[in-house]
Amino acid sequence: MSTLRVSPRKASLCPVWHVAVELTERDSVKVRNAVVEVAGLCYGNYDGVCFETAAGIQYFRPLSGSQGGEQAETVGLPVRVLTFSIPRDEELLSKVIDAIVDVHSYEEPVIHISEAMATRAATEAGKDNPNRWWNRGFAHYTELGRPGDREKP
Repeated sequence: MSTLRVSPRKASLCPVWHVAVELTERDSVKVRNAVVEVAGLCYGNYDGVCFETAAGIQYFRPLSGSQGGEQAETVGLPVRVLTFSIPRDEELLSKVIDAIVDVHSYEEPVIHISEAMATRAATEAGKDNPNRWWNRGFAHYTELGRPGDREKP
């Protein structure tokens, strides 16, 4: 049972599953699109909300019973980590895991799942906030960085 006793005035807290998936560049778009299709990845008034890191190195050594068979050497591959949150609903989590496994190129996709809390801002209260992008002279949020539209695999 949670002992969390916070009461922010400008946001609320929601229980979520926080999911992190290690993936190669070729898996990135397929996995992201599959998860968005199943779960929507809604965060307040936005959908498709997720974060993908720059590439790092994932190390592994296939063992007996793996598709490639046992290997003597450890392999290092460049991978990224896609993270997102979904409502703490076990049926939805099951669908998300199945969607990832269906499109991921790995025999054993690396998926980490944690119980977490996520904020939801009281958006009406911040409409006139001078720090918001719409009050800072940007015509659209895509001027802040590259457009984040859903790419085709």
